[in-house]
Amino acid sequence: MKTTKSVVLALVFAFVPLAVCAAGPHYEDTESQRIIEAMVAAHGGIERWRAAPSIRFDNIMHDNYHRKENFAWWVAHEVIDQKTRRVWQDWPMDDARIGYDGKEVWSTNWNKGNPSAFMVHFFYYFVNLPWLTQDDGVILSAPQRFRWPGTETDFYEIRMTFEDAPTVGKSGKDFYVLYIDPDSYRLFGYQYGSGYEPLVNLMNMPEGKDVFGPLWRLITRYEEVDHLLFPAAFRTMPGPDERIVGNHVILNIDVSTPFETERSERPEGSTVFAGPLRTN
Repeated sequence: MKTTKSVVLALVFAFVPLAVCAAGPHYEDTESQRIIEAMVAAHGGIERWRAAPSIRFDNIMHDNYHRKENFAWWVAHEVIDQKTRRVWQDWPMDDARIGYDGKEVWSTNWNKGNPSAFMVHFFYYFVNLPWLTQDDGVILSAPQRFRWPGTETDFYEIRMTFEDAPTVGKSGKDFYVLYIDPDSYRLFGYQYGSGYEPLVNLMNMPEGKDVFGPLWRLITRYEEVDHLLFPAAFRTMPGPDERIVGNHVILNIDVSTPFETERSERPEGSTVFAGPLRTN
């Protein structure tokens, strides 16, 4: 009996593993998937979040350990296109701007220590972390349990890593450890670490340590916008119950305004970031 070409192709595709064909995250087990999907639903669901034309917010941080000669406040208006992840940011206290046009990261009057490319999506991840678990290339571990100091709750603990560098200013070594409330399924807090080489080099990490972190974050306030529940205030610590090194407030979250593409395009006289946009 002759086997037609179409039948042969059908047989080939029938034996391709589902994980190869499917986009989205990779779960280590079904319990991890159940917990993460419940968390996404508790924050408003993925469809509504993806339908937003842009996500914009005012990001205000107080550096508790700033030097005397440095201004303690970091203030930025950040706007991210949901489809392309292009970015424009205004830093009014520094008279500075940052942009990502889809190819290059540019800046004007950027004088802070952090590389401009690192800042492009830095707080976008913190403000949108529940939904970013659903991006392609995300790997989500089997759940463990962790009792956060000062609470009586055993939170779900799931480690979030990446097949490779997920976006500008990140690396394949980046990670988040998510702590999820077992009753409400809200994101309670997390750890994070960055392996982005320009940042790691800047931080003068010890020899053999190629990731900056972990730092711990406790979410202290949420804000609901168009039925989406965003982490809107949090504090950064070197451990889950240690001194606070940074206080953060996210204000004026907007998920309905179209992205202004022209504002992400490089203006005349701006500086193009010369280093790698992503690292292994």
